[in-house]
Amino acid sequence: MLAGLPLGCASGGRAPSVAAQTSPAAAPRQAQAPVADPAPAPIAEAEAHLEAGLAAALDDDDAARGEPAAIDGVGALPVSDAPASAETMARAVAAVESETLDLPVELNDAVLSCIDLYQGRLFDWFQEALSRGQKYLPGIRRTFAEEGIPQDLAYVALVESAFKTNAYSRAKAKGVFQFIGATGRRYGLTLDWWVDERSDPEKATRAAARYLKDLHALFGDWNLALAGYNAGEGKVLRGMARYRKSNYWELRRTRALRPETKNYVPLIHAAIVLARAPERYGFVVSPDALPEWEHLAVSGAYDLRVVAECAGEPVETIRELNPELRRLATPADRSYDLRVPPGRGETMRQCLADLPADKRVDYRKHLVRRGQTLASIARANGVPAQAIAEANFLAPQRRLRPGTELVIPVPAGKARVVAVRREAPRSPQDRDHVRYRIEPGDTLGSIAAEHGTTVQKLQAWNGLKGTHITAGSVLTIYTDTSRD
Repeated sequence: MLAGLPLGCASGGRAPSVAAQTSPAAAPRQAQAPVADPAPAPIAEAEAHLEAGLAAALDDDDAARGEPAAIDGVGALPVSDAPASAETMARAVAAVESETLDLPVELNDAVLSCIDLYQGRLFDWFQEALSRGQKYLPGIRRTFAEEGIPQDLAYVALVESAFKTNAYSRAKAKGVFQFIGATGRRYGLTLDWWVDERSDPEKATRAAARYLKDLHALFGDWNLALAGYNAGEGKVLRGMARYRKSNYWELRRTRALRPETKNYVPLIHAAIVLARAPERYGFVVSPDALPEWEHLAVSGAYDLRVVAECAGEPVETIRELNPELRRLATPADRSYDLRVPPGRGETMRQCLADLPADKRVDYRKHLVRRGQTLASIARANGVPAQAIAEANFLAPQRRLRPGTELVIPVPAGKARVVAVRREAPRSPQDRDHVRYRIEPGDTLGSIAAEHGTTVQKLQAWNGLKGTHITAGSVLTIYTDTSRD
């Protein structure tokens, strides 16, 4: 129904679209007085989000081990629609015309304002993010080309996460391309107790390419597709219908989009301009090399510290090669293709096969109940508290939040022994359970799969007669289901 929307970018500001070597050069703008720098308070707020994030985002298991996502600061940036200077415009036109771009770039005032931000107060942040991205960009561009979408959309990852694999946002989106759980699963990413493929740059890139491709098929326009990637396609469709707009730049001038989405697309256009010609803007790109690896198939749980010993490398090296692993171990319930340093696979396979008994560990899952501490959980399971803290990347004195999932390392062969120590018999109302707040895109099926239960049990526990659920509602999910 939306297939007839125009492709590419329509002018939404004062300047024409510019696609290098495909569009005629734009005439220079009449010289204008430079626009005064925006007030520092909004910039400082945005930089705080970009550099340090909000503590409120770091409130669960993944966030505690992640870094704040760049996307959390986008809405606070003072992107202006005031006329840009002639110098900014001329430099941007020259930069675009010097490159062959496969995504039409809009050089309107909002985009030029973002260019000024990147080369101004956000200079260091942009330079660091662009340098970090160099090891991922060749693979991202190759994957996007394979999927038939513009390769310059690779810079979506710069605005979303600054190319950080462990970036975690207030919206509980994760990884280089900032997928929320439901969308990640929809595009083939595995999210469970052991792994979170949103943090795997290769797999997340493939998922992002397919999602962007679907959004473009829906909207027929890359700018609207990008807005949909940020805000959700439903939000954009509703805004288009309400305000009768089929052009992103026109829709941006309405109240249909929140500030983050209004800033998001101009920031991506600006990032493309600067990233394709960084030297014109004084950026010095210092890329890190992408580590090489080979795959080692392992079956069952292996402590990554033991794996690192077999590799003769620090454990940080093994974790860097396998960013999707959520625990300090390989999955206990399946075979897993572990990335290991090149040339070490056969030696490591033999080393793991010959592990002595004191190096072999199995794992048990534990859901924290109200009042429990690392010490009390350690006593109940007969293992040192320090071992539990290390396996879960926790500070030994950290307070545990009820509902937090922990992995408990236990001697091999005993992982399925259930601890019987209890403080006192509990009533049915006191059974182990979590309270789960429903996120947009969740279904009873996806929630059941994530928590290892069934749709029928979720319905019974919560008095549901059908499968309709509402985002923001809270479900009770029991974990000691042997009595059901």
